Parts: sequence; structure tokens; C-alpha cells
Amino acid sequence: MANLATFSPNQVAVIISQDSTGITHRCSGYSEDSIISIDRNQETFMLYTGADDSNTRIANVNTAATMTVSLQQSSATNEVFSQLYDNDRNTLDSSGLFAITVKDLSGRSYYFSNQAYLASPPSSGFANSMQTREWVIHMPNSQIYIGGNAKLSAEEVATLEALGAVVDPRWVA
Repeated sequence: MANLATFSPNQVAVIISQDSTGITHRCSGYSEDSIISIDRNQETFMLYTGADDSNTRIANVNTAATMTVSLQQSSATNEVFSQLYDNDRNTLDSSGLFAITVKDLSGRSYYFSNQAYLASPPSSGFANSMQTREWVIHMPNSQIYIGGNAKLSAEEVATLEALGAVVDPRWVA
């Protein structure tokens, strides 16, 4: 019998820390329908097929990713992002880079980059309802681990351990 998984959107933590200023900020005030999305910029493996149908797999070492954080227009995190962006744009000396960690605290997914930066201020609009601000964050040298949210069966644990994973006992059914 499969284990029932639990995902809790309010348990998705996005933490920013910056060495040059010593700040740490946990993002808050996400939009109702979207919190974050993270996409790798390029595929890890690309297929090259020759004219004679010979195939070669080309490994790409680029681990960069792009994250979009969707905030309510009223979120204080908008101001933190605005100030991070302004500081970075005004110094142009890499002191504006920050580390960003995304962790699903109700599961096992994890995303990280220690050289993140904001691409530009988001588009802004005002209406007779709550609007969102879509902040794009570039994440060079990203680490991505996509995990589940259910407890793992003995068979799943054995498979993961055979693949080299270390399974936290709290996730074993």
C-alpha cells in the first residue's frame, strides 16, 4: 500500500543570505497561486545525431538555473529584493551576490546557489485587487535535488541506498 504524501505550501522556505552585508532573510508574502518555479538553464545531456544515425551524448557542465519568485505586491520581501538589486547594480563588484536556499520542509526537495543575483525589477501593475511581482533570480552553480513528500517503503529505501543516497530515518515508513 502506498504511503499518503503531504505537501504544505507554507513549508516551502526561501532563505537569502549575503556575506557582504551579513543579512539573512526568509522570504514571505507569496502570491496565492504560485510560490516559486525553478528551471535549469540548459539540459545536462544533449543528444547529437550524425548523418549516419550515429549518436553521441554530450555532457554539459553548466548547472545554472533560473528561479521566479511570485510575491504579493504588499510583501516586504519586495523591498528586500529591491534593495539587493539596487546595491548590486550600483556596486558592480560582485558584493551584491547572495546565497539562496529553497527547501520543502514538508518533503525532501532542495535547491541552492551561493552566487545568486536578481536579473531586474519585475513588471508592476496596480488594480482593484492584489497584484503579484515576479522576481527572476539567476542561480549559477546551482544544486538541485528533487525529492518526494511521502514516507518511503523498504523497497524504495533499498533502491535509493543502492544508488548512493542516504535516507533520513524520519522518511522511512
